[in-house]
Amino acid sequence: MSVLKTGLAHPSRMRGIFRYLLHAQGQRENRDVLERILSPDKLVEHLPENKEILKGKKTLRPMFTDTLNKSIECGLLVKEDKEIAINSNLPEDARNPKLGDKLLPDTLSYLFFTCDNQYEEDFGRVCAWYLAQDIYDAPGNGKEVENLVSEQKVGDFLKMSSERLFVQMDDWMRYLGFAWGHTLGGKTVTVPDPTAYIKRNLKLLFNGEQEITIQDFINRLAKQCPLFETGKFREEVEAQISTRETNFLSTSTAFALFRLHDEDEIQLDRQSDSAFMILPKVNNQVDNDGRISHIIWKGEKS
Repeated sequence: MSVLKTGLAHPSRMRGIFRYLLHAQGQRENRDVLERILSPDKLVEHLPENKEILKGKKTLRPMFTDTLNKSIECGLLVKEDKEIAINSNLPEDARNPKLGDKLLPDTLSYLFFTCDNQYEEDFGRVCAWYLAQDIYDAPGNGKEVENLVSEQKVGDFLKMSSERLFVQMDDWMRYLGFAWGHTLGGKTVTVPDPTAYIKRNLKLLFNGEQEITIQDFINRLAKQCPLFETGKFREEVEAQISTRETNFLSTSTAFALFRLHDEDEIQLDRQSDSAFMILPKVNNQVDNDGRISHIIWKGEKS
């Protein structure tokens, strides 16, 4: 079962376990000790499932248990006898006590979507579906998502038919850098915008080069995270909803690239006699700024 449908496996809880282990001796801890530290009795004794447990017995900790199980299932952590440890197969930087917490959104994105993780395929399709929507008219709350899923007839495909699942999708997509929220008319609205994810990964995507074609950029992006155009999950989604024209990027990807250009992280360029891709704006309008052949990285900012 994916994190999408494991409501107690919240990003902050998974992060809490990981952060503790990052600084623990040997990056490991006895499971029972870890449980008592991160989910003490006083914190959980009020839960309904613990009301009838006799005094002195071990209380139930569903939040900790579900989160730990998902952390192990995705490969972030491993269980070794009675101990829980950070997976030693993770990249060195991902296990670095000074870097691991900052890199955790990318570590989890990779474990969820790029490692053929069968448990998170439903989540991958849902994220790719949301990123494929028109950013200027995307469903911004659970009810709107539920209505659009019904309208596009993708409920069976996405295995997402309830408003409740939007809350989990929303929390995780924001944490991973694929969406953000704001308040509009007193209501919280979510926007499918992958700017944060792309910005964090520019160095990796350019791989030592300063300038690459936009086609190479998109191919590398899809390989790094198959939620994007030409990636596994996006292609499965687009086969269902057919929203993108040939050589066009989705408005969410285009919007992210325009933002990064405006923030002087990258330069979007059109060179003569070069193949280009279309970056549409609101109402799918295209102008000269949206016909791009190359992307230039401005380098890491201090």
